Parts: sequence; structure tokens; C-alpha cells
Amino acid sequence: MSYLKSMRLNQWVKNILVFIPMFAANEITYDKLLSISYIFISFSLVASATYIYNDFKDIEADSNHPTKNKRPIASGKISKVRGYIFMIVLFISGNLILFMIKNSLIIFSLGYTLLTFLYSEKLKYVKYFDILTIAFLFVIRVLLGSSAISVVTSIPLILFVFFTSLGIASGKKISILNNDSISTSRVKNFLSEAYSEEELLSALSSSFQLSLITYFVWIMFIKSLFLDSLSSVLLVCSCIFLFIFNNIFISKSRLGLTEEVIETTQKNNDLLYSALLFGISSGLGVLI
Repeated sequence: MSYLKSMRLNQWVKNILVFIPMFAANEITYDKLLSISYIFISFSLVASATYIYNDFKDIEADSNHPTKNKRPIASGKISKVRGYIFMIVLFISGNLILFMIKNSLIIFSLGYTLLTFLYSEKLKYVKYFDILTIAFLFVIRVLLGSSAISVVTSIPLILFVFFTSLGIASGKKISILNNDSISTSRVKNFLSEAYSEEELLSALSSSFQLSLITYFVWIMFIKSLFLDSLSSVLLVCSCIFLFIFNNIFISKSRLGLTEEVIETTQKNNDLLYSALLFGISSGLGVLI
């Protein structure tokens, strides 16, 4: 059970982004869906390997964290040797499956791994790069899904993912900064020295505004929005749900509750329902 927890299976939700190019292009076939599903699993194994590496890198800080101290590595339930072996097994297994599906996908996997390594080692403590890196990691997921089925993902859609991720990353940093239960943390010390709360809130608000604009541009010009169709009504509704989610997320970030975005969304009904309604309305709007 400890090994499963170390993989952070709940974080695999982020990797659903590999499905976006297929749905956005309305290129849904059984073969493509099956292929993307395998890619989702294999890439998730690679991502889990990077989580384990990050846990070892942050073991001291996590040990003093009010919730992260319960993680298998921080709590000592998984030894350093066994943890690294498990990490290597996940990394090799995931990349091997990706290579077997389509060898060019390895480029995205290795690029993701390298960027994650740089983030853990250095970029996490470099102003602006700490949030930009997280956003680029989300974009890599979309590009991986696009390359897997050989479809071109539009620039507005990529920018939407980038700005949304940038906002979420900014919210994560605000939450750490405002979390009074975190006292001894290298990350919090860095954030306190590098940013003001107003600066991060400005980055969060601006990113979410740009994400809403680029999403609307996508549905207007890429999806040919016409207000007299059911598809258009659903897409307009998705804009409203996205706006609601963004505003709730900003308020939760101010309270220091968005350090772990997936867990916060799962536990907060307002965030969860607005995110689900956005996903359902945007998905149906594209497919109908």
C-alpha cells in the first residue's frame, strides 16, 4: 500500500490532458482511444517516478509539513534504497510502453522528466521559473497526446492550457505562502523573499483572465461558434463554469487551501462541481 501511495495515483488526473487533442479535434475512434489510454497509463508511471524523486529531494521539508509528513518516503515507510529501485522500475516501464506504442513519444517523456528534474533541483527556487515550469509541464502532456494520434493542436488551445496551469501554479504558491501551519520550509522561505502576496495574486488573476480569453478565442474561431446551435450553447455555458471555477479557486488560494490542487478540488464541492460542469459542457459542445 505504501508503494501505491508513493505513486500519488490521485495526481494521475492531471494526465487526462493527453486525451484533449483527440476530443478537441473530434478524432475519436476505438483504436485512438485505446492507444491514448495506454499512453495515459504509461506516462502516468513516468510521472509517478518523478514524484518519488521529488519526495526524496524534499524529504526534510516534507517531514516538517503538517500533511506531507504522512507520505511514505517522508514518514520512512519506504527506505531510500527501495524507493529509488521502485522509481527506476516505474520510469523504465513507462518509457518502454511509450516506445512500443510510438518511439517518438519518448522525446516528450524525457523532456518532461528533464524539466521536472531541473524544477526539483533548481527552478523551484528561481523567481517566475518556479511557476512557468509547472505550466510547461502541463503543456507537454497536451503535446504528447497530440503527437500520439498525429493531430495538430491549435495555438489558442495550447495557450488556454498554459495560462490555466500558470494560474493554478500561482495559486499553489500563494497557498504555501499563506499557510501558517508551514513554518520551516525552504520553498516558503524562498516565496517570502521572492514574492509579495499581491504579486502572486496578480499573476493568478491575470493568468485566469488570459485562460478564459484564449478558451473563448478557441471556441469562437477554431470551433466556429454559432449561437443558434446546441453545441454553441454548451460551449458558452462552459465559459461560465470556467469563470466560476477560476473565481472560487482564487478565493481558496487566498485562504491557503490550494497547495494540493487535486485534493482540494475533490474535497470542495464548489470547485468539484464547477470543474465537472466545465468538462462536461465543453466536451459535449465539441462532440455534438
